[in-house]
Amino acid sequence: MPCRCCAIVATLLLLAHSPSAIGSPKLVLLVSVDQLSPGRLSADMKGGLGRLMRQGRVYTNARLDHGLTNTCPGHVAISTGVNPGKAGIPGNSYIDHVTGQQRYCVDDLDDAHRVFGTELNRSPNSMTATALGDWLKANSPVSRVFSVGGKDRSAITMAGKTPDGVYWYERSVAKFTSSGYYGPLPDYVQAFNGDNFFVDGFAARYPKTWEHKAGSLRVDDYAGESGEDLRHSGHPVNTGELGERAARFYASPFLDLATTELAKRVVDEERLGQQGVTDLLAISYSSLDVVGHRYGPYSGESEDTLARIDTTIGELLAFLDERLGEDYVFALSSDHGVLPLPEWLVETGEMHCPVDDGRISIEKAILQLYWRLYVDFTAPFGDPRDLVGFSGAGGTVSATYAQQLGTTVEQVVAAMERYLEEQAYIEAVWTPAELEASNDPVSRLYRNSFVPGKSPHFFIQLSETCLIYFAEGTSHGSVYDYDRRVPVIFYGVGVEPGVIVEAVHSIDIAPTLGEELGLDLPVNLDGRALDLGNVDGS
Repeated sequence: MPCRCCAIVATLLLLAHSPSAIGSPKLVLLVSVDQLSPGRLSADMKGGLGRLMRQGRVYTNARLDHGLTNTCPGHVAISTGVNPGKAGIPGNSYIDHVTGQQRYCVDDLDDAHRVFGTELNRSPNSMTATALGDWLKANSPVSRVFSVGGKDRSAITMAGKTPDGVYWYERSVAKFTSSGYYGPLPDYVQAFNGDNFFVDGFAARYPKTWEHKAGSLRVDDYAGESGEDLRHSGHPVNTGELGERAARFYASPFLDLATTELAKRVVDEERLGQQGVTDLLAISYSSLDVVGHRYGPYSGESEDTLARIDTTIGELLAFLDERLGEDYVFALSSDHGVLPLPEWLVETGEMHCPVDDGRISIEKAILQLYWRLYVDFTAPFGDPRDLVGFSGAGGTVSATYAQQLGTTVEQVVAAMERYLEEQAYIEAVWTPAELEASNDPVSRLYRNSFVPGKSPHFFIQLSETCLIYFAEGTSHGSVYDYDRRVPVIFYGVGVEPGVIVEAVHSIDIAPTLGEELGLDLPVNLDGRALDLGNVDGS
């Protein structure tokens, strides 16, 4: 009997300490391609994305598990394993209920965290959750964590709170930079930038104009595309004054190519994966999002941008093969998808918005809202803009001004809810109380985005395929699948290739990697660890 008990205990101990699929790779790469819908990926792609599709573990039924589908919350979900509401990130921007000020998701009031060469402050201090890189460093203090990206909000949220370095492209100074939160900018990043990024820096190698094919789905110059920097091939990039070049570079595929090259320099200069421990490098590619906003996902511009991302990720994988002997793990996802141009949806018969062309002028919509507020609450001398402020998700009421007007936040919200739900392009308006009381799947998504004191007093759910935007381009942010569907792919040492059809979420990525690496994970994660296959490949 004692021997049988010993055998049982030994078996349990063996199971508890059985090796993970990926073991302890030299390097983990956490990669996001902004605005990448999974339907745009194919095993036939010739570069790195195709390699991941053919040789990786591909989850074909992956979505975001939150309702406000923007860049900052999308990236924090990937890195932390919790929904954005729990991570303290309601959206790209929000209105602080106490001060009434519009805040940015990675801004910081501490001037010690100034972005080099600017008047901006940036840090992860708004995040209330730790990330994969933090768990790694807590387990292995000598491990190193770096992040490189095209946007500050993606690079910062992917890195967590305790990285060794975070670098992003800053248009206002036309170069890659960082903030005082992370320490001084390394010499190799300064050398990468040069004195003028477009003259003696890395971007000097890029052409004056961006030339591309018309694309396989529609003509190059298409209705609804942005006319900024032309609607057809020959878009100006490395030309004009410094400020013009900085903005044009940001809206071109060359931003992602430069991001890859800087990431390679980080690997070499910091000797990532070469010091006997597992290191982490986060890379956030941003070009596809900026291009997609301007031209839509089925444009020649977007098609060309994705092809160049495919190529540059292929070059990155080849570089890692050479440096690390293929002893690395690569996880790829996206922060959100995008709504196609309304003009394209009308042409293809996929428009479901009850407004004929699906495009609602943002200026007109806001003007109508403020006129209603003026008539109901602030006439004849008050300013309705001081009563309700709008962020990407909905409206926030000034409790102080409401009291001065002899009304309450609840009364203002109720009036807005009645007015908004009269509009054909509004599916629903949700208050926090309604979100808590409802079992509707949409209410759960908004609850997962909700942050007390930051989220709006009412969320506005647009009708499917309706777009409140400018006269050109498109956007994202809705609860619908075109914004929530994302790729989830794992590739590398110990990962069993395959196509997996089970439903997963982007919040599952960090727990999966954390458990595979044997890290101590936070107890309140929303995501779950996925099975990456057996160590013996069976």
